[in-house]
Amino acid sequence: MSGVSPKIGYMLQRDCLLEWRSILSNTMFGLEIKGKKDKKARNYVEELLKKYDLYDFKDKYPSELSGGMRQRVALIRTLAVKPKILLLDEAFSALDYQTRIMVTNDIYNILRKEGMTAIVVTHDISEGRCQSRHQVKYD
Repeated sequence: MSGVSPKIGYMLQRDCLLEWRSILSNTMFGLEIKGKKDKKARNYVEELLKKYDLYDFKDKYPSELSGGMRQRVALIRTLAVKPKILLLDEAFSALDYQTRIMVTNDIYNILRKEGMTAIVVTHDISEGRCQSRHQVKYD
């Protein structure tokens, strides 16, 4: 593969939300970059926000959300572009342990509901075991 593939979504360690943009605007950001910010896309994003209990926060700003909510917003932003494969690079490592467990379960359930294939990079063995069907260990 060469270049950027529209089939792959990538979620970083930090949520990387833009603090000056509303939650709805943040979730639409990837679509905006791709030039696909239309009514159909907005409806899809709003459905995702409703589905994952963030719709009531769509006009709020990132600083008004908890760490777990911010990660869910980042995931919705990634899902909005409808990737086939999702790469999660230590996506929960910035969260405290209790929040990490809660968000990990939320994200796992979201990925299952959306029928997504995800490749998760983690250094937390228990996190990797509880979320995976296949595990690869590198030394």
